Amino acid sequence: MNNNQKRLFLKQFVSCENAIDELMVYTQNKFIDSKQKPVSNTTEFIKTWEAYDQESQKIGCFNTLKKYLVQLQFPVKKGISKTEDYNNVTLRGKQKQSNEALELCNPDAIALELYDCEITDKIPVIIAPDDKDFNTIICALSNKNEPKQLPDAMGALCINGINNWDRIHKIRRKWLKRNPFGNWNSTFKKHIQPKPYLFKDRLIVLSTKGYSGISSQDLGMSKKEWQSSSLSIRRAHECAHLFTLQHYGCMANNMHDEIIADYAGITKVLGTFNKDWFLRFMGLEGYPNYRRGGRLENYQAPIPLSKDAFNGLQLLVKNISDTIISFDSVLGNINTPQDRLNRIKSICEVDMLTMASSIGLDKLLEKYRSKSF
Repeated sequence: MNNNQKRLFLKQFVSCENAIDELMVYTQNKFIDSKQKPVSNTTEFIKTWEAYDQESQKIGCFNTLKKYLVQLQFPVKKGISKTEDYNNVTLRGKQKQSNEALELCNPDAIALELYDCEITDKIPVIIAPDDKDFNTIICALSNKNEPKQLPDAMGALCINGINNWDRIHKIRRKWLKRNPFGNWNSTFKKHIQPKPYLFKDRLIVLSTKGYSGISSQDLGMSKKEWQSSSLSIRRAHECAHLFTLQHYGCMANNMHDEIIADYAGITKVLGTFNKDWFLRFMGLEGYPNYRRGGRLENYQAPIPLSKDAFNGLQLLVKNISDTIISFDSVLGNINTPQDRLNRIKSICEVDMLTMASSIGLDKLLEKYRSKSF
């Protein structure tokens, strides 16, 4: 659909012109098919984390992680990111001087795995079964150890680009052996800093609580089964975000990203899309009524949608779920990793307004078939 057709489509259920303008901007598709991936070198990155994994089996997972993720050496405390010691350690790679430490409720339960995802590169995954520990680790790694209230439904975070001072120090030691009288600071700025893959890591942090804050009773499952399913959904969900970043060059706090990632997560567990699960995750299981606290309200950055636009978004998401369930019904259960990847790419490359419209199914199938033959 062109922009005029999209506006006419929105006018069927959104009366406010300002809200239509908001949704036109919000639903712009940023996932343009690309054959080129950003330059990266994951071999060294994964080899480093394989060594950490081996070390964790000897000295414990949390003891290993806090050696190399230096933020885990500091408590989560208001104002700590402004202290000299914190900045010396996290920004300059110096040794920690203070005696303050990060305290977890159950540090022995922290687990590390190297997850071999089907749609993107292998990635380190930190699992924190205790909810308070999960929140603490998220604040440490993504909020400069400053306290932050996380949404109740949040149970995972993909951290893309955190300094690994262990890798930097190794590069420095090798360089100084060859250049004992050289200027390391100048070399780092000119030759290392422009290549972040040499020293920045990406990783996923997961909770084991019910996905999207949904209980096992809500889905008629046992607690153990739902906990296992929730963990699998989260892994695949976060890997889908990484996939869009690597393949399309973008990852955003937007509903299109979440549709893609939830599709990846749900199909990883069930082999096909489940509309009821998806709508419940978003707070739309009682559509047209929205359940406050559902995840849909979390994806409005940087500017919150107006009430009219948010109501319009609810209908779009509901329609898109109908389209995707039809898409999977036509194609049948997912049979191979490539089949699943082609479906994910198709959902990426058809914009939200088109997917929500009467031609959404045809456009998804058209994209899918262009990738399958």
